[in-house]
Amino acid sequence: MKKRLIIGMLGLTVMFFSSCKKFLETTPYDKITGEQTWNSENLTTAYIYQVYADVLGTDAWMSGYAHPYSARSEGTTKNVMVGTLNGAYWTKERAELMLKSDNYGWLNYSLLWRINSAIANIETSTTFSSEFKNRSLGELYFLRAAHYFVYAKLYGGLQLIDKVLTLDDDLQIPRSSAKATYDFMLADLQKAAAALPATAERGRATAKAANAMIMRIGLQAAAYVDGGAANSGYYDKVIQSGEALGLSNGGTQLSPYYNMFRSYETAVTATEFILTRERNKTNTSLYDVPMQYQGLWSTGKFSAYAKANFPINVTMNFWGMDGGSWPTQDLVDDYLVSDVDGQLKSWNNASYVTTGKNVDEKMYFSNTKKRDQRFYATILYDSCMYFNNQVRVFFRRDGNVSNANSKINEGSVQEYGYQSGNTENYNSSTGYAMVKYFYDNIVSLPSPSDQKLDYVFSVLRYGEAYLNMAEAYLMKGDFANAKKYMLPTMVRHGGFSESSVNQYLNTLSGNNWGNSLFEAYKRERNVEMVYENNDRYWSLLRWGMRTSGGLRDGAYVGSGFVIPELQGALRGIRISRDGKSYSFFEDNNVVGEARFSAKRYLMPINETFRLKSGVKQNPGWE
Repeated sequence: MKKRLIIGMLGLTVMFFSSCKKFLETTPYDKITGEQTWNSENLTTAYIYQVYADVLGTDAWMSGYAHPYSARSEGTTKNVMVGTLNGAYWTKERAELMLKSDNYGWLNYSLLWRINSAIANIETSTTFSSEFKNRSLGELYFLRAAHYFVYAKLYGGLQLIDKVLTLDDDLQIPRSSAKATYDFMLADLQKAAAALPATAERGRATAKAANAMIMRIGLQAAAYVDGGAANSGYYDKVIQSGEALGLSNGGTQLSPYYNMFRSYETAVTATEFILTRERNKTNTSLYDVPMQYQGLWSTGKFSAYAKANFPINVTMNFWGMDGGSWPTQDLVDDYLVSDVDGQLKSWNNASYVTTGKNVDEKMYFSNTKKRDQRFYATILYDSCMYFNNQVRVFFRRDGNVSNANSKINEGSVQEYGYQSGNTENYNSSTGYAMVKYFYDNIVSLPSPSDQKLDYVFSVLRYGEAYLNMAEAYLMKGDFANAKKYMLPTMVRHGGFSESSVNQYLNTLSGNNWGNSLFEAYKRERNVEMVYENNDRYWSLLRWGMRTSGGLRDGAYVGSGFVIPELQGALRGIRISRDGKSYSFFEDNNVVGEARFSAKRYLMPINETFRLKSGVKQNPGWE
């Protein structure tokens, strides 16, 4: 079979990589065979590019590294309320609604065959240079581990397939243990780190990418395999890879936070990115990126008061974004503020909450930017400029983008005699919108398909690596080093002074739920990583699994730790029409308030597939 491999998507892939232009001048791409591929460095590289696209673009629910829907999947946590018009599909995982008839995906056998086939052919090639072979194999090992990790997070132990299977092999492959699965991934990544170059073209893995992935996977393995024990060898692997990345120099690898997520032009030059995935404007519009699922909508259908006081002179038309992805007050509260005495505090404990003349001066500080700078690069709040500075949006009561059917405008008919706010029902239900990953140059157009754009997704970056290093030390009980590696993101991304961060961290201690240092770390990771790789959800499960003691005889299913951040109602803000006062309210996504079950630590394997494949169902889902 491998001698007659037809590479159907090869031509499309090569179009995006200038290094393979010669390919377009050779044999027609729909007639290229495996024999030709494994004798051409250009064709083999193009083959690997397609594997990148398939691995990093996966749409496995709640698992994808950079899928466009990742904006919505934040709604599996209490960071985001999914819009009022959305169906229960998007937020099913917030409640106890999962069934073993659900299908959350499984290993892509075809993709693994392609990876393993490439490894076998490259290893035996007498044509390729040793340098090319090493790099190609390193990329394939990296991609195989990345693909496995998507599903290891969901299911724990997986079927381990590290060769091209033949008809002589037993295709009823049993699931391996979680430990064997994580060790398999980490072994692949260690081989990748040794084989890959130090630098590469954008979008291609390097030794740094392999080490950064070891850090991400190592933390998950420590919790699920060893129950987060302080002496877990996985924490040592995380620290070793962090040292290999050079994370001891105070955060000089970090780029301005705003530049990485608000503009393509600055994102592609950000040195903080270790690995990215890009979309090209030739085949990408607002339909294909998270912006469509974050954007506001206005065709002028709002109250006379809003028209007079908060006019919008353009049409903001984001078709299909009715799901929305509205940040909650829970998320907003995580962004610290620098008080008049220079100390870092939560905004509601700072002096401004009593001295401020209006909500902005009490909470948002538009003019002075006293809050964590990541707040302004992530959250769109009341009276901000929006849409390439074309309009000023008001989420307040009777505002031009406050949902008339939300609790923001609840009781307006009784109070004003009319339904206040934006009656389109597409806009914010919490008093906020998300602007992280929303590019500033977006303008008003009749259809989102008319807005063509280049786009960058973060796969791996140094900000996460610093926090992964901090977490490994934190879980080992080395609080001094944990604080050392928390500091860089707070200073360089949060914009706080080093002295104020040290003062804030100095008195904190402990690595269990409720302990001050652990709570501070959870907060810091949330504001740093929100909307990236579903990090909040998987981090909460990782920490909960640590408390539950790991995958030991499935005991967590009946007595697993119930994660408080995945329980209860969501919070929004109701600001008065004049912007001077506020109150908070509780509301829910369409499936109701979050209800966490310990069964969520491992997802159910689709029962139909399980019976055909012969794999064992996860405990609690039998």
